Amino acid sequence: MSTPSASAGAPPQLPLGQAAIVTLGVIVVIAGFVALGAWLHVTPLYAGFLLLWAWSALHQLSMRALPGALIGALTGAGMSFLLQTGAATGNTALVIAALLLMVGAVFLVVAGRATLVCNQSTMLFITVLNAPVIQKGEDFRQVIVAITLGALWFGVVAWVISRIVPAPSTAAATS
Repeated sequence: MSTPSASAGAPPQLPLGQAAIVTLGVIVVIAGFVALGAWLHVTPLYAGFLLLWAWSALHQLSMRALPGALIGALTGAGMSFLLQTGAATGNTALVIAALLLMVGAVFLVVAGRATLVCNQSTMLFITVLNAPVIQKGEDFRQVIVAITLGALWFGVVAWVISRIVPAPSTAAATS
């Protein structure tokens, strides 16, 4: 019988003191991003947090995976922008082109091709940014800025932390 922490996909349990320190660090990083966004007048900060989620959940904040997560996010946002613009202006050809691009992206993800551009991050952003409540009036220029700002902020923070905090040893990770 396995314990809940030992089950597949479950995060490792941390000592409560260490978990509290990590939680405090997360609060500081998030507050910093919100303050930076407010200072720069970037309003759809959810897009930066969405990139953080994709990068952290799918790639465990691997610096090597950040470019793909960012490019995928921008690709998904770009396709969503095309769809919104086509729908808002009554441009049927643009709507069809955007939908064809999205179907092509799904095909490339399923086929495992062009993974730098069409990946899980692309699909996440297509899914979220095509929600009717977001499509109604989102300023996609601001979304692109928020995604890029999120990549810069969270990427720098993750890089700095990786220089300060040693990576867990493989012996500790397997025990």
